Amino acid sequence: MPSSEPRTRGERVRALAFSWLVGSAVGVLAGWSWISSLPLSSSKAWIFAHAALASTAATLAVIPLLLLAPLFLRPRPVPGAAWIQAFVWSLFGFAVFADTRVFALFRYHVNGMVWNLVTTGGAGDAVQIPLSNWLVALGVCALACVLLARLFGASASWWSAPGRAARCVRIGAWSVFAVVLLEKGLFAHADLFREREVTVLARCFPLYQRLTIERLAVRVFGMNLAARPSVALAGEGLFLHYPLAQPTPDPAGPRPNVLVVVIDSLRADAFRPEVMPELTRFAQHARVFQNHLSGGNATRYGLFTLLYGLYGSYWMPVLDENAPPVLITTLAQQGYDLHAFSGPTLSSPEFRSTAFVSMEAQVDDAYPQKQKYERDEYLAQRFRDWNRTRRANGAARPFFAFALLDSPHQAYSYPPGGEVFRPSAGDVDYMAMSSSPSPEQIQAVRNRYLNAVHHADHVLSELLADLEASGELANTIVCVTGDHGEEFLEHGYFGHTSNFTPEQVHVTFVLGGPGIEPGVETRPTSHLDLAPTLLEQLGVPASARGDYSNGLNLLDPPAQRVRVVSGWDEAGMWIEKGILRVPLEGHRGAVEALGFDGEPYPDEDALLEKSAPLLRQLAEDCRRFLR
Repeated sequence: MPSSEPRTRGERVRALAFSWLVGSAVGVLAGWSWISSLPLSSSKAWIFAHAALASTAATLAVIPLLLLAPLFLRPRPVPGAAWIQAFVWSLFGFAVFADTRVFALFRYHVNGMVWNLVTTGGAGDAVQIPLSNWLVALGVCALACVLLARLFGASASWWSAPGRAARCVRIGAWSVFAVVLLEKGLFAHADLFREREVTVLARCFPLYQRLTIERLAVRVFGMNLAARPSVALAGEGLFLHYPLAQPTPDPAGPRPNVLVVVIDSLRADAFRPEVMPELTRFAQHARVFQNHLSGGNATRYGLFTLLYGLYGSYWMPVLDENAPPVLITTLAQQGYDLHAFSGPTLSSPEFRSTAFVSMEAQVDDAYPQKQKYERDEYLAQRFRDWNRTRRANGAARPFFAFALLDSPHQAYSYPPGGEVFRPSAGDVDYMAMSSSPSPEQIQAVRNRYLNAVHHADHVLSELLADLEASGELANTIVCVTGDHGEEFLEHGYFGHTSNFTPEQVHVTFVLGGPGIEPGVETRPTSHLDLAPTLLEQLGVPASARGDYSNGLNLLDPPAQRVRVVSGWDEAGMWIEKGILRVPLEGHRGAVEALGFDGEPYPDEDALLEKSAPLLRQLAEDCRRFLR
């Protein structure tokens, strides 16, 4: 039993340091999979990865240590201190392990986007983790808690031997300090000489602090270093200046109805007859855009760019000022009947405060059904009821309707017995998907996704059938697309939000209706183009486009162009030879050049140098609507 006698200051310090060292070891064990599957191609990369793992675990362990500090500041031991320490360090290990699973799936760590998802109430809709996964994780956490409690309990009397205890603690602390110096030195050297096999590994560790010595090398040692481009896309303005001028449609121009249907996670290759027979049938009389990119790799940025025609870097200024899209305000000024339908809540992400803020009373969302496929079916019923009410009231005004179908979002929802593609996974096991799943497991999950898309296609057919029955389809511009794509580990990622490869940003896009010539468009287009295209169909001059949008006209795209795709804290520029990964804020690092497979571009520096004018233009475009 631990003594209740007062402890000396030295004993308290040694107990505190020992707890931190144990916590650091827990962090190393829990975070081992950050590096376990990395292709470490050199001895320097191997040493850096393992040193950075230990350094990161020790740094992160300082956070729970601060919570435990009051235990060690009291002269007399706190009853149950061993169990309190064990519980805190077990939770720490659980949090680190959870981050490794997020990183294994998406190649980013628990960050502001994840926190935003949890705090805005959308986590349940976005990711549904099977109960078995939670039970296994909690069981391991409980076992770790018991073992750690025994360890801390057994060591409580050890601190009465100051010579031995102090010597062990000093050795442990100095060893950690040496490891930190080693990994920081390796990173600084690799950064100086552009050794990407080392610097790229920094992404594997959460909250990693990069140490660079480029300025020191230039000023002190006179080294001549070629500067790598660093662009601040977040802009320097404090306030939104959008639009620069309000577009004015031609008073005598056409006023067609507009229906925008977004099918969540609809990647481009899901659009084929066996998966989407109804959209295939509609597309025979519409225009199919085969080389179309979403404006983002997440719902937030995909829908934002689609409705605003602005780069995703404008999301935060728009949210801060609750600025509605010019497309919506212009249609409202022209007397359109506006309505938005969505199975999931449009408060997460915050579309009620952005895209639909000026028409919030006309937002119909957050349906009570438990399953996503049920909510989509209910959406079709709500649309029919709304359209029936419009017709009963004379339907004198043209309408703009938006519908978000959620079935194909993880974990991919469709009615029981609705398997068109087999075998279909019974659920998405995120633990399995983050731990080198077999090709058969991946295919089963992909089939589940395709079944969900097939069901969304059926719901889409109900919307179109209702318009046709009411005689309004012929006078309605219909846009069917996805907010982003979905990857199934083609490049080591699962889902979306993690990169800008084709699987995550190349989406289905079909546009049909009055003024839209049927056919196939192979020139490059983007979500940014929808808002200006619709407004120009109403007679807004093309010359006014730059006053309210970063996009072009879908019906007259250029043969070549640079397309920008946005993520939570970075943007991807699709250029002719690859993808430039650009942090939104310059201090987050330099621009990286990647191939379309997401791997480092072979001659990165040459491509970056050639792309410098494009990056400068991007920076200007990201500041155009700020002041």
